[in-house]
Amino acid sequence: MKVSEIFISVQGEGPSLGKPAVFLRLSYCNLMCTWCDTKYAWTTSEEKSVDDVVSELVDKLKTYDKVKLIVVTGGEPLLQKDELVELVGKLKKLIKDFEVEVETNCTIDPGELVEVVDRIIVSPKLSNSGMPEYARKCSEEFFKLPKNLKTKVYLKFVVEDTSDLKEVEEIVKLFDVDSHRVFFMPQASTLEELSTRLKIAIDLAVKTGYRVSDRLQIVGGFR
Repeated sequence: MKVSEIFISVQGEGPSLGKPAVFLRLSYCNLMCTWCDTKYAWTTSEEKSVDDVVSELVDKLKTYDKVKLIVVTGGEPLLQKDELVELVGKLKKLIKDFEVEVETNCTIDPGELVEVVDRIIVSPKLSNSGMPEYARKCSEEFFKLPKNLKTKVYLKFVVEDTSDLKEVEEIVKLFDVDSHRVFFMPQASTLEELSTRLKIAIDLAVKTGYRVSDRLQIVGGFR
């Protein structure tokens, strides 16, 4: 597996906001969003076997035995979806009572991965990402998921201003998920930007009934 880093922290955004977690950050991405806050993961990589990664994750979970969440992020994790299916299968044989959450830009067919994880946090990229529409188009396989698997899907949109709403609504309609599974998250890399755009996200949430995600890693200055 191509790994950028493995570390312990708190989930700073999305439906698991505030939960302590072991993070597995995988390397490389098929997009290059202008505001990406982990650009180092595009190129920073260490080749590790699935067994080695499993061993590191198990060690972290045993050391921090109150932590029950693994967050797989990137980069774009679905570039290594087959290895992730294998990894989750091996983890479940070694560790009980934990959850796996995977973050993705949704451009790649999730395949079997959606069946073996607990949540998939889908973050479709809007035009504010600077990426052309053809590059950031969501895989239609996400739209075709059966009902029992759709309950694992959460949508998280990086928003800059109210004009983003039209794109968001078009994508939400395609996914056909309940409103409580949809999050607006302010595009920000500084506290000043976060403060300004959080107000925009709140305004959009009030208009739509969707939810707002803070970005604790920016508030607290941690990864």
